[in-house]
Amino acid sequence: MISRSLPSTSAPRISARNRFWLAAILIAGFQTGLAHAQLTQLYAFQYDSTTVSNYPDGENPLAELIQGADGNYYTTTQSGGSGACPGESAAIPGCGTIVKITPAGVFSVFYSFPYDSGSSAPNGVNPQAGLLQGPDGNFYGVAAYGGTGGDFCGTNGGIFGCGTVFKLTPNGVLTVLHSFCGGNGCGSLATDGAAPIGRLAIGSDGNLYGTTQSGGIYNGYYNSGTIFRVSLSGAYQIMYIFSGGARTGDGENPAAGLTFASDGNFYGTTEFGGTSGFGTVFRMNLAGTVTILQNFAQFDPNGAQPEGALIQASDGNLYGTCYSGGANGWGTVFRISTSGVFTKLYDFTQAAGNVGYLPKAGVIQASDGNLYGTTWEGGPDDAGTIYQMTLSGVATIAANFDANSSTGYSPVGALVQGSDGKMYVTAPSGGGVNSNGVPDQGTIDVFNASLPVPKPGILGFVPSSGKVGTKVTIGLGPFIGATSVKFNGTSATFKVPGSEFITTTVPAGATSGSISVTSPGGTTTSKEKFTVLP
Repeated sequence: MISRSLPSTSAPRISARNRFWLAAILIAGFQTGLAHAQLTQLYAFQYDSTTVSNYPDGENPLAELIQGADGNYYTTTQSGGSGACPGESAAIPGCGTIVKITPAGVFSVFYSFPYDSGSSAPNGVNPQAGLLQGPDGNFYGVAAYGGTGGDFCGTNGGIFGCGTVFKLTPNGVLTVLHSFCGGNGCGSLATDGAAPIGRLAIGSDGNLYGTTQSGGIYNGYYNSGTIFRVSLSGAYQIMYIFSGGARTGDGENPAAGLTFASDGNFYGTTEFGGTSGFGTVFRMNLAGTVTILQNFAQFDPNGAQPEGALIQASDGNLYGTCYSGGANGWGTVFRISTSGVFTKLYDFTQAAGNVGYLPKAGVIQASDGNLYGTTWEGGPDDAGTIYQMTLSGVATIAANFDANSSTGYSPVGALVQGSDGKMYVTAPSGGGVNSNGVPDQGTIDVFNASLPVPKPGILGFVPSSGKVGTKVTIGLGPFIGATSVKFNGTSATFKVPGSEFITTTVPAGATSGSISVTSPGGTTTSKEKFTVLP
């Protein structure tokens, strides 16, 4: 058995996966075997002793990738980069990076987080969550620590600050939208959050929504986490504060971001708290009202400690994972309806022939209709796996990681399926060694299971009515390579500013009815009707 741990950081060990809007992909009942599936390295984060951080391209990617509107993939690394950044030892690991890689493996650093040598990383440090590309074409994300929010969070390797929310233009210009201040807040924000480690989501109101793993004050109890809202221009508001030690049963310490579902509500998980102390599944409406749908207990046969984000699949149900618990104690996969009907689908096990265990990330639904996920450990080499699972819970190992191979090991983030049908994933450790025998610190890999190209999906559009010439934003995607947008059969001009968004205008001659989008994967027609006003 391989002995290993997550990359060194004072931030909590987490998985991050929150695909924006609904991860439902309409399918045609196509099933694909995995006999010829291949997992190969696209890029390894390599040691370079001639640079300040020793890992100038970044190191230890913990987050999932996203595909941008340009067809390239983007993610974060929790350390490394071009500059200095004090660590917990004599090393200077760098404050983290945002990186870009083409489907062919051409790699570049998109942004390196700076350190100002005054115990401050003003733009943030240690990004652990993935990115969101908004309908304006900009990238949005969070950094777990740093910022200008004061010293309530103490120091992370000599750096003050409780984290940031940032905007990054396609040209690489970063703007901090909010700096977190922990429990004491900044000015009027008396109950601000701290340590955002889950990916942002965007609501039908056009605002960003996210979680902090700690921070907030509930009746004198600190650091149980929050849910927040921030506009694309930076107007910040706390939506909900988890009670934690007050023991109201609402959950504690969310490790993942939110998922915006087809009913107009957000859904999420907390790793701890609830009535039994080991996590919850919750629903929140746009007004900030939280309803607990499921509680998990220690040694719970249904699972415990959900760390990954939920997805909403083509059947309308939500799917997620628990890191521990279940019949064997090694985690579970579950389904839960939007009304809270819970079903355990699968128990991970350490037994011979296992498909992996200890899942830190959630699942995705790929273009064959099956679920795919990653496990932190297990598989033939006990270094983590990619598994396939039917919606009824039949699991098969799809690929395995190996600490002695070029693919890296112990994946923490979720998969993403690209517009080419392939799946892309990060591993925070391994990948090979350089000429001096120094190991690489993580990889970006591609998994080719010969799946069909994804069909576009339409969760909804905003607004739902308007005159000719009205701007309309369509959400879900994937929309890369879209060739046509029609309003009840009338063609419209459009742009794809982000892979999950289309912006269009109501065309002359359009009549009320459905909106359809065509891409290389096929045509999808919206369930909702758009009303053309006179």
